[in-house]
This record gives sequence, structure tokens and C-alpha cells, in this order.
Amino acid sequence: MAEPTQPGDARIRRFSSRLLLGAAVTGTGLVLILTIGVTRPAEAPRPVVSQPAVATGTLEAPPGATAPRPARAAPQDRPRESDRKALDAWSTEVAGATGLPPRVLTGYGRAEMWMRGEWPGCHLSWATLAAIGEASAVGSGPLRVPEETWKQWAARATRDGRQADPADIDDAALTTARSLCSTGADLATAPGWWAAITGAPALAPAARHVFDIATNLAGAAPR
Repeated sequence: MAEPTQPGDARIRRFSSRLLLGAAVTGTGLVLILTIGVTRPAEAPRPVVSQPAVATGTLEAPPGATAPRPARAAPQDRPRESDRKALDAWSTEVAGATGLPPRVLTGYGRAEMWMRGEWPGCHLSWATLAAIGEASAVGSGPLRVPEETWKQWAARATRDGRQADPADIDDAALTTARSLCSTGADLATAPGWWAAITGAPALAPAARHVFDIATNLAGAAPR
């Protein structure tokens, strides 16, 4: 026969149940906190190259400004075979007319080729990259790339699995190209070209100089 339940016993049991439930919830929370705390955060994703951000806060093109004169295009990318021979022939011919070193032109030409695939609407010309290189010929490397730009857009141009090198003209040119095309601007147009150049703090003060050099190089290169 069960003993009669005292009035206080029910209250004690209800209090004990609430205490146990609270402890269980608290314990679950601690487990979650500890689990989250020791889980290594995922690496920040690289910018999505197929959806470039539209440039903001950039200066407008000066009244009456145009885009640099169109330059002779670099060779077409051929995914199933080496581009080296075509690039070498192209850079040698352009070098003879512009006075730029063939090796440097190969880097600029390859960057133009890659951008046709990554950002087909960018229409970046090697002449703009060459003009940037000539206008910023001081500092380290063949094409000076600001540190923040390098951190965000650095890429290995030869796709050989090695780490990108700021002292390598191919990598420096491709990194600069990716940064310019990431604005979402069409560099074949005056608004797009000036937005991309003036939107880069390191290039904005020399925008007119870069424009003049790009135009002169495009005009000197053989058709």
C-alpha cells in the first residue's frame, strides 16, 4: 500500500523536475557554445568572378573624354593547346613597334586573353595594362600592385599550381586586370574606362597619364 502523499511532496517533485529540465537546457547550450568555439571557421570565399561588383564611388569621365584608342588584340585563348607560340609571335611584333620588352608584353597579352573568359564584358586591353605599368614604373616588381589589390585579386597566370608572385610580370598583370574588371565596367567605353581607373586609389591621380600612354601604345602597335 502506497504511503499517502504529503502536500509538500508534489511541490518538491515539480521543483526538482524544473531544475533538471533547466540543467539539461543549460548543458545543451554549453555544448553548442563549446562546439562552435572550437570549430575552425571556413576560409573566406574568394570573390565570384562570374558576378562582378558594380563600381561605386568612382569619378565620372571628364567632359568630352573617350576611351583609349582600340589596340591590336592579343591572340585568342586556345584551351586545348599552348598559347605560348602565338603570344611570343604577337609580343615580338608589338614590341618592335612600341619599344616595350617582348617578355613584358607577353604578360599583358596573356592577362587580356584570360579576361575574355573570366569577364567577357570587361573588354580590357593590354594597352591599358602596359600604360599602368609605364605610369607606375617605380616601386618593386615589373608592374606595381597595391598590397590590398594583391590580397584580394592575386592569381597565378600560368595556372601551374604555384603561388602567385608579385615580382612575376604575368601574375602582376593578371592581378591588375582582375581588379579592374571586378568593377563591372566596360573598359571599351569612356564611362567604363574612367570609372575603373579612377576607382582605383593608386591609379586615380595618374588617370590622364595612363590614358595618354594607352592611346599612344595602341596607335603605335601594328594592326
